[in-house]
Amino acid sequence: MVLDLTVLGCAGSHTGVGRMCSGYLIEAAGKRILLDAGNGSTGNLQRECRVRDLDAIVISHRHVDHCIDLIGCYYNLRFDPERSGRRMPLYAAAEVHELLTGLLSGDSPMSFDDVFEHHEVGHGDHVQIGEVSLRFARSVHPVPTVSTRIEVEGVTVVYSGDSAGGPDLIEIARDADLLLCEATWTGDAADHPPDLHLTAAGAAEVANEAGVQRLVLTHIAGATDRELVAAEASGVFNGFLEIADDLVRYRVEPRR
Repeated sequence: MVLDLTVLGCAGSHTGVGRMCSGYLIEAAGKRILLDAGNGSTGNLQRECRVRDLDAIVISHRHVDHCIDLIGCYYNLRFDPERSGRRMPLYAAAEVHELLTGLLSGDSPMSFDDVFEHHEVGHGDHVQIGEVSLRFARSVHPVPTVSTRIEVEGVTVVYSGDSAGGPDLIEIARDADLLLCEATWTGDAADHPPDLHLTAAGAAEVANEAGVQRLVLTHIAGATDRELVAAEASGVFNGFLEIADDLVRYRVEPRR
């Protein structure tokens, strides 16, 4: 089985030149799943497929650089003349639904839930979408946040979401073929606020401890030197390492 991961947005906290905020398209076993929908990312999504062609959307947490484009998806689906009556399955961490429904409150005769079929997910939850399995773990971040493990026959990809690391991320990433991990900062973790984000070296340490095969670093803060991110991470992690960029596709195949 082959899994394709397309980066739709990889910027941390705010957009940059040619870089949208967090969004990733998973394609496997005939299913399309959107992981996060940060600012601008669904514009890139529509280079790959129509919003209505998604089978599900997963939102890691309520910070707007990970979820705000769901408002645009709402209007896209609402006004799509070819959309069937099916509501889009949405699997989201706590507080996402309240934020987005609040933004639409009083704006439309339709509600958010007329378009989306919302399911709150948290630590230990499991969702099956065709042959694709999703498992969730709590992430260390100031608001309720989940990391996501995506498995399809012979292939495993893990997305950290925003995370300061910790044992739950290491465990859910265990033996993954590819870990898509945030690396917001560089330098010494002690120089940054605690329990918020990972440094490049911290993300590499998570990859080492989890025994992952490939590490793709994402959610890099706008002013951060990407070459320094790569240098600090490669000084810790010896496997395949790359810095995410918008519209780059990673093909993940079973290990031989």
